[in-house]
Amino acid sequence: MSTLGQRIRSAREQNQLTQGELGKKLGTSTAVISNWEKDINKPDAEKLPRLCEALDISAAYLLDYWKGQDPFTTEEWRRVKRFRLLDSHGKKMVDLVLEEEYARMTRHESDAANQAGENLTYINCYDLAASAGTGEPLDNTYYKTRLEIPTQLVPEEAHYCLRVNGDSMEPAYKNGDIVFVERVEDSVAEGEVGIFYLNGEGFIKRLGKGALLSLNPAYPPISLGPFDRLDCQGRVLGKL
Repeated sequence: MSTLGQRIRSAREQNQLTQGELGKKLGTSTAVISNWEKDINKPDAEKLPRLCEALDISAAYLLDYWKGQDPFTTEEWRRVKRFRLLDSHGKKMVDLVLEEEYARMTRHESDAANQAGENLTYINCYDLAASAGTGEPLDNTYYKTRLEIPTQLVPEEAHYCLRVNGDSMEPAYKNGDIVFVERVEDSVAEGEVGIFYLNGEGFIKRLGKGALLSLNPAYPPISLGPFDRLDCQGRVLGKL
């Protein structure tokens, strides 16, 4: 486990700063920086936020708030900061690439497991549930977990899983069900069940003519107007 001084030194070197250059940014001396890195002294409350800013790192990383967990590296923290500056479209694009690459890597692990005779498929499951009721935002979803599922239960075309929230798609899809989803380039065909963004809210629904349809007759169709923005996030292949 690294010390505070070691983390300061590592971040300084990754920023290609000398002790003197870092000292100038903070209005202090080279000797002070050297003592911090040797764990002789520690930055005070006034210097700490300025140090994080100068090194482009989080206080959580510097103070090791992740006890028992893997902390962000300084490069990972820079990626997080850039991600936070993106608009909803930019975040959506990053999530699509991340999903594709994560699926590729976990599929490789699945292949290795199969060769070892384990017959398991590793597949990503979204943390935020798709709504089968009134809808809920999906823009900032991320993976909560990676599921290990017997390979014979996973459709070959499935790219990810998503948990249903609500009862509007009963009896086919009940509250809490995990559905398998295949990513599509454009949209599903009329009559197919898909995962949709409608004006920033997420739904699992059947695509109708000018409307999103529920399977539960207690829920009326959601009409699609000329100014509505509808994006299809995938085709539902079945459930676990």
